[in-house]
Amino acid sequence: MGISINHQTSRYYDYYRDQEIVFTKANIQILRLDPRQVYVKCNGGQWPCIINSSSLQSATIIIGNSSGVYKEIEKNPSVGLSIRYCFLDQSNNPIHFFVNCSVVEKKSYHNTAELSIVTLSFSQRPPDDLIERLGEFIETNENFKNRKEDRIEINENSMRKLGLGKEETIVAVEGIPRRCIVKDLSFGGAKVLLAGLPKFLIKRKVALQLEFVDSGDIVSIQGIIARSEFLEGRKDIAVVHIQYVPETVPMAYKTHINNFITNFQKSILNNKRHLEN
Repeated sequence: MGISINHQTSRYYDYYRDQEIVFTKANIQILRLDPRQVYVKCNGGQWPCIINSSSLQSATIIIGNSSGVYKEIEKNPSVGLSIRYCFLDQSNNPIHFFVNCSVVEKKSYHNTAELSIVTLSFSQRPPDDLIERLGEFIETNENFKNRKEDRIEINENSMRKLGLGKEETIVAVEGIPRRCIVKDLSFGGAKVLLAGLPKFLIKRKVALQLEFVDSGDIVSIQGIIARSEFLEGRKDIAVVHIQYVPETVPMAYKTHINNFITNFQKSILNNKRHLEN
């Protein structure tokens, strides 16, 4: 297990070290960053700051021009400092650690006299906790863009690995809740079975509800019915192909799909190695 985790963090660091994440309100919630417990430490002092963005090699922070750390940087631009990151785990317990940095640039924040934005370079590879948190976030969003058509057939095995509670769920068609059975899922859409006539369902707006029992997430994903046909041998059941509206797909859903796909890839590679040995 330890070897697998080490391989994962090394892969994240090698592939994504330069990619920057801006800490918008939505990204703060997804990453479970606790901004109230973020500080910058310098020469024995510790001051609150705002992390504006971060990669696995650098960060930008916003500090007050009246703060002690600003005065330390003014006095010695090459002074060493560290950022105290703080994330929350699934039980809302804090995970915090310091990352040593050096100052690359300091300038006024939006031309104000009260705040400055400081660009920092990490002095060494950051802790695995940061690499795993940011790396998974970046990988999930990249796969969401590039692997929309990788489909996961819903069966007992895939439901267990996805953490999906059941294949029966609710899809709201033009705001009206309808019972359906999920047959497959992907980053870009879903296929469901629904009572009705296919020709009356095409182009209808929908919202698919899914419950992931492993994390407690209940998500609703907006989409449109791109295609629909009768289930073979039935004239009362439609096979409905939903295409998601990309900006409405919750990160919790993306994460579950990404974990399934990446774990499936790992199992294929492991089986291949086993056969070769």
